[in-house]
Amino acid sequence: MPFNGFDIIGDIHGHADALVRLLKKCGYRNKDGVYFHPNRKVVFLGDFIDKGDQHTQVLTIVKNMVVHNKALAIMDNHEFNAICYHTINSKTGLPLREHSTNNQAQHQAFLNEYPLGNSNTHKIIKWFKTLPLFLEQEAFRAVHACWDPHSINIINTYLNKKSMSDEFFIQASQSHTIEFKAVEILLKGLELKLPDNNTFLDQYGHKRDTIRVKWWADNAKTYQDYALVHKDAIKDISTKTLPKNRSNPEYSDQKSVFFGHYWFTGKPQILNKNVACLDYSVANHEKLVCYHWHTGDTILSNKQFTMVNS
Repeated sequence: MPFNGFDIIGDIHGHADALVRLLKKCGYRNKDGVYFHPNRKVVFLGDFIDKGDQHTQVLTIVKNMVVHNKALAIMDNHEFNAICYHTINSKTGLPLREHSTNNQAQHQAFLNEYPLGNSNTHKIIKWFKTLPLFLEQEAFRAVHACWDPHSINIINTYLNKKSMSDEFFIQASQSHTIEFKAVEILLKGLELKLPDNNTFLDQYGHKRDTIRVKWWADNAKTYQDYALVHKDAIKDISTKTLPKNRSNPEYSDQKSVFFGHYWFTGKPQILNKNVACLDYSVANHEKLVCYHWHTGDTILSNKQFTMVNS
């Protein structure tokens, strides 16, 4: 049967049962340990690990599909953090990501199945390093959190045929570098400083003076319009008009872009005619979501989502 498109799947976070149900619902079948469709492939948007307790199953499914050319996959902030947590800087002898109490707690669900120093851990971290930070297909793009051409140009200088080099991860793990900023934008999202000493409390009660933004928005006029914060904080965000030279205007390219990361809830829907988020909080008892992109599609449609409950 001729190839007719991709099924793009959002953040999984160690929830293998939901992943299997979604793949089956989308017409994929397991043959010799590999899920396949006769004329489609999956694009995984990252966030395979942390939160859930089925990491081995998730990573086995995803890796087998990628290795057997039944899927494409990109890196996200959790895989990036895992790489840095388990990689030693040859110059300092220290891990690229500090083994602090907070960092360990964030990573503990993965460590329960992939302990430090374990041979299987080394193998999966090595595989993580082969994942690209974005995909540029002929008709659509995929990135974990934010499509930003400037950051992509920085990353492109490090690309090779097999994997990102350790030099890249060393640079990208240091907060003063351009590589660090590029990874933060691509894998966590674009941030904007609030004006006039405006602050708000995030969902953890921490005071913030920067907002993560709706970089895809095509009608944001004020900081409040542009802010991507929890609902209780919206009222505290400045209603001052955005500067004309804000660092990243709305995504206006004709090519569609898919991303995850933002823990949306409710009924999946496109954000505009060429932008869709596929993270609907499976790790918070919501949904694992897929978008069916068909060969020849030029705009996105709310009719092309499929989902399963966590």
